[in-house]
Amino acid sequence: MPLTMSSREIAELTGKQHKNVVRDVEKMATDCNLTGSNLSRLAGTYIDAKGEQRKCYNLPKNLTITLIAGYRADLRLKIVDRWLELETEAAHTRTTTPARKRRPAVLSTFNTGYKIALNLGYDKNQAVIYGDRYCRNKCGESPVEMMGMTSLAAPDNDNYLTPTELGEKLGGLSGRRVNQMLAEAGLQTSTPGSATGSNWTMTEAGKAYGRMFDTTRKHGTGSQQQLKWKPSVLDILSGKGEAA
Repeated sequence: MPLTMSSREIAELTGKQHKNVVRDVEKMATDCNLTGSNLSRLAGTYIDAKGEQRKCYNLPKNLTITLIAGYRADLRLKIVDRWLELETEAAHTRTTTPARKRRPAVLSTFNTGYKIALNLGYDKNQAVIYGDRYCRNKCGESPVEMMGMTSLAAPDNDNYLTPTELGEKLGGLSGRRVNQMLAEAGLQTSTPGSATGSNWTMTEAGKAYGRMFDTTRKHGTGSQQQLKWKPSVLDILSGKGEAA
């Protein structure tokens, strides 16, 4: 918004009566051919001490300087000094007002979180939950809540097994050996130090049989991810089938 100085402020700074400043403004407008709409753009009103509405003018810098050209030098200096103050204040406001931070779009943010979860090995329902959590953290919005969804349909009811549990069904093999067999079958790869807390990650072929679960850390607090497998993977490990 352009800076202006009101005729009331000019009157106060110069010690003139406001009606006389208004008269000077209107004479200047006539001399400068500022009539009709050009003059009405500068006009304003205020309520005086008697509660009555009075006319005033709001002048841009060039017209303020033109107006005071015939005033005494000391009065002109007061107006010029005040203009410098106004410009300094305006510049300070522009540099200190923080830019409005735009939130990312909800749908695209949710989709990003959803895809990340799928790539980490979660099933689609878990990916929805983690995508929603990702979106809430990034955008402050929960698509699941906005859709009025109070629950998600359960995935399949397979009883997922740990490598140790699979080993028991394979004649007492250790969990370590079963992990090696799963890797040899092309179902998982070793990823020690993974951000998920699991030392193994499903391959594309493994995603048809495995699923990541939250488990409590041993000898500590918090949770980590553990890769478990459908019972149908036993056919592959025992040589009775091939990975899909």
